[in-house]
Amino acid sequence: MRRLLLVALLMLVSLGGAALAGHGKPAEPARATAAPAFKVRVELSQGRVDEVRHWVQVSLHNDGPDKLVVDQVELQAPSFKGAGPVKADAWLPPGGLQVDVPMSYGTGICAGDELRPHAAPSFVALRVHTDGGPAQDLRLPLETPNAMLDQFLAIDCQQTYLDRQATFTFGPWTHLPSGWVSGTVVVRRTGFKGTVTLQEFTGSILLEVVPTPRREATPKPYGVLAPAQDELSIPIVVDGERCTPHSLGEIKKPYVFPAWVSLDGGPLLYTELKITDAEIAAFKPVVDTCAAQHTQM
Repeated sequence: MRRLLLVALLMLVSLGGAALAGHGKPAEPARATAAPAFKVRVELSQGRVDEVRHWVQVSLHNDGPDKLVVDQVELQAPSFKGAGPVKADAWLPPGGLQVDVPMSYGTGICAGDELRPHAAPSFVALRVHTDGGPAQDLRLPLETPNAMLDQFLAIDCQQTYLDRQATFTFGPWTHLPSGWVSGTVVVRRTGFKGTVTLQEFTGSILLEVVPTPRREATPKPYGVLAPAQDELSIPIVVDGERCTPHSLGEIKKPYVFPAWVSLDGGPLLYTELKITDAEIAAFKPVVDTCAAQHTQM
């Protein structure tokens, strides 16, 4: 009997407490922990070694108070295709210190014959968290209009346009006793009916490409493909006179040979002399000789 009275008393105390709570100040709901307000800035930059690879550096700045970890970065640029998210694992300390994440920006999407298009508004998507905190997704706009993306798009669209008009390649190679190679730069008409002017071509960071026999004293333009011609050959020599310890440090782009072309006297358009496995094989002894000269003890 005493046990039953004790249970009943406990029930009454519990009910009384609930009644008092109902007439008193309502209990406050539990508050969720607020996610940190990330203050991240993004911009694009590009170094010389990234140009030929169609790469860019996404530069990140942390203006907030918390140390951040960036797990993933994606350049979302609608005017380009072929790029995707990149795993980063980049520590981003507070104070605005710049941290660069390299990635491909893809290939420009070109419509028609527009040679100076403007890139569509673009974004950088980040997956970021504080040290030990949950990951959050951010989508940050890039500056619009964006001069760098406009430049990348214009280069690709000019190249696409020129490829429909004419090709700029190398001809057969002859190895010289000096260790250099001689050959030709060949202009072939593929679509354009008017005058194709090859104003100038230059060597790469490592290899010098010059017309012969006057080399740098050759007057410009280096060659003019008249409307009645379908092909033009310009004698050249490729040597290693640009070979320096610094150029060896830039060896990532030994086979990029810029050229400038105009059609019917129009503005100069940038292109690059195309190379194949035959060119790489012909240039390899020149590159090897260059490397040997600067690696001997």
